[in-house]
Amino acid sequence: MKPRPRRRAPSQLADTLQTLLRRIDPDHRLDAFRVWTFWSEAVGPAVAERAQPAGFRGGVLSVRVSSHAWMQELQFMKDELRLELNRRLGQELIRDIYFVSGARMPAPPTPSEAPRRRPADMARTGSLPQLRDPALSEVFARIARAHDRRRDE
Repeated sequence: MKPRPRRRAPSQLADTLQTLLRRIDPDHRLDAFRVWTFWSEAVGPAVAERAQPAGFRGGVLSVRVSSHAWMQELQFMKDELRLELNRRLGQELIRDIYFVSGARMPAPPTPSEAPRRRPADMARTGSLPQLRDPALSEVFARIARAHDRRRDE
């Protein structure tokens, strides 16, 4: 009679999801997207009014700036901004900041201003379980919202 193979102890869903995210996102791009949540606070109201993050790829944060004059001003502040953003992220994810000229996009609504989801919308995505990690919880909420938008198209 063959001995049964030993089963591994069950792991927590959060641990499994973290492992999965590390496999599909080795550059920690999803971690870097947390910059959007504290950008205004990190750079101050004057800069936040004229510049906002636009993308992140390969360690380079792209920032959309309202005018060339502000682009030049931010170029002088680039190292200081990068250090502050990485400090808030808790790791060196941003290697460089690239400024691009363009109109500032309207800020996303705060949770209190965001429209309430209709029960029909909630039924489509299902009730997402509450996760201990707020950043991970936000990632899954964004995925669910994107799924809803694609379904509606």
